Parts: sequence; structure tokens; C-alpha cells
Amino acid sequence: MTDSNCAYIEWKNWDSASFGRFDALEAAYFAAETGIRHGARLRVLEVGFGNGGFLGWVKARGGETYGIETNPELVARARGFFGEGHAFIDLQDASLNALRGSFTHIVAFDVIEHMSESDLSEALTHLRELLAPEGKLILRFPNGDSPFGRLSQHGDPTHIQTIGRQKLEYFAHRAGLRIIDIRAPALPLRGVGFARGLRRCTVQMGRAAFEWLISLLYFGGRRIPLDPNYIAILAHLR
Repeated sequence: MTDSNCAYIEWKNWDSASFGRFDALEAAYFAAETGIRHGARLRVLEVGFGNGGFLGWVKARGGETYGIETNPELVARARGFFGEGHAFIDLQDASLNALRGSFTHIVAFDVIEHMSESDLSEALTHLRELLAPEGKLILRFPNGDSPFGRLSQHGDPTHIQTIGRQKLEYFAHRAGLRIIDIRAPALPLRGVGFARGLRRCTVQMGRAAFEWLISLLYFGGRRIPLDPNYIAILAHLR
């Protein structure tokens, strides 16, 4: 493993003992964000799985899990946790392509901002080919339409480009995908404790009021989410 790969893992504080683990707050978030239910027939691919928390949660819910990472150390951890044939270092891996058209969910949390425009276009096209006919592609990335997205965008030296709604629509359409929804990340109120849930409810009401005012002042009443991150849900172009 190169020094840069080691440095990134250390910077993220991803130790091997915690691979695939998740806490109650993360579980509530994953459930709210993806809509994945326990016992459903799932084949899930995560692009850029990091230290495996999301895939660990999917596995705990009975889903079939696969992942892609460019960091060899993380791929080795995933193969030990999920199985030898369930983690890949390359989107073009032949074993992964053998599963083309079968993934019910493909998730990329905090990934596409690391890609150049040409790489993003190619990646979205390939992910569309891997996606099942009724499958969903779920992306999370810094909100390029919001001034508050700058903290997320510029907080990581490996981020390459800024992405907003219109740019994503362009690349999605080129790849044969359509955007079902683009919104702020989920902020679940259940399963997080009473006090935290109450705070989150207050935050949601405050953000809604602020966005409504900004929409009237600047966007002709069109509400633009101003959260630091976006969630986009894509599907096959009909």
C-alpha cells in the first residue's frame, strides 16, 4: 500500500478492528436514506465503501453485499469481512460485470466529487449497466448549489469538482439515467433518542423557513435545498 493510501486511512481514522461496524445513529440514517428493509431480496453494491459501515448494515439486514474501493487495504478488509468475491478495486472487474443488471441498489456516498467530469460520465454509464431494471442509484455529494456546501467540498483535498442539480442532470441523461429525486440528506427522527429527535425537528423547521425565504428572494419561489450535502436518487431512463 502506498504512503498516500496509508495517510488517507489514518486521516479518516479507519482502523481494521472497526471495519463493517455501525452504530444506532448510522443504522437509523441508512434506513431512512435508502428505504432498505430487513428481509427484502437485495443485492447491493457500494462504490467507495470506506471502512464498510453501510455494507455491514446491509449484511446485518440479510442483503447480498458487494463493494468497490481504490484502496487495496480497504479491499482486503472487505474480502475478509464479506467474502473473497465481494470486493473489487476496479469498476471494470470481470467478476463484477458478470452481475450486470442485477443490483437492486447501488450506493455512492461521498464519491463522485472525487471524479473528473470524464470519469464521472463513464462511471455513471457503467453503474447504469449494473443496475437492475427497477433498481436505484443513490448518490451523496457536497451541495454545489449551496454556499454551505463549501465546507464539505473544500474539506477534503481529494475532491476534484463541484456538482449541483443541473450538472448532475446533464451527466445522468448522458448515461441513460433519470433523476427521481434530489434533496437534502435524511435526518431521521425515530431511533435517535427523544432529545436528539426534538433538536432535529427544530432544525428541520428552521431550515424549511430559511429556504422558503431565500427561494422568494432569489429563485422566484423555487425552493433549493441549502444543506451542505445533496442526495440524488437515479434510475434507468424511461
